[in-house]
Amino acid sequence: MNYADNEILLYDLGNRPASFDFVTCCATAMALGCKHVRFVYGNWKPKNYSIKQAEERWLSIVEPAAALYGLTYSIGERKGLEISHMLRAAIDTYRHTGKIGKIKWPVTHKDYVTLTMRKSRTPERDSKEDEWREFARRCDRKVIWIADNEDSSLHLHDRMTLYANAFVNIMVINGPVTLCVHSDAPYICMRTIGCEKSGSTSPKFMAGNGITPGFQFPWANENQRMSYLDDTVANIEFEYAAFQERKRIAA
Repeated sequence: MNYADNEILLYDLGNRPASFDFVTCCATAMALGCKHVRFVYGNWKPKNYSIKQAEERWLSIVEPAAALYGLTYSIGERKGLEISHMLRAAIDTYRHTGKIGKIKWPVTHKDYVTLTMRKSRTPERDSKEDEWREFARRCDRKVIWIADNEDSSLHLHDRMTLYANAFVNIMVINGPVTLCVHSDAPYICMRTIGCEKSGSTSPKFMAGNGITPGFQFPWANENQRMSYLDDTVANIEFEYAAFQERKRIAA
């Protein structure tokens, strides 16, 4: 492994989550010059999921995510730079360097919409499924339903392909949205800030990440938008119509 220590992202699963946070961590690390990932595997950071789920998340999210960026990886002892997996670090790094690591996946714009439904460990963050189903019924394009990653049934690279080829991807804030945030895939992220009981999307937690109402990622393109509206059918349709109008103007 011919990489200097400052070219290696150290991701120790004993103190870093087995989650989509790794996607954000890679984006930050690449902007700082990292070219390789060193995983420390065997222990698991305590989270509100089981050891078995942590192992499944390693296999379905973390391990295949490195390839999305074109990064190689190794497993072994601690080596390299330990870099924050939080969105605040990515935002601050971009503002200081003018760069962010982007997922290396070709983006096209086919005529379908993906709806990713969150149903996970914090019910306050879950999608309002009835509202989304009504939006899907009214939508003027083919709708592809995508579950969140709890059952690990969709390979990460297949998920990325669906997102990269969509007319737009719409979801509440969740782990999979990082695949869009750190690529050029089009997205609308509803309910970006949740309620006080929504854990890592609560107003206080999000403000700590530098995300307050109206915030947009500084590297976002014209087809990418964080929405601060609740995921009711009226609000989803409003954001979808606004997205279509931006596309029309840009055409």
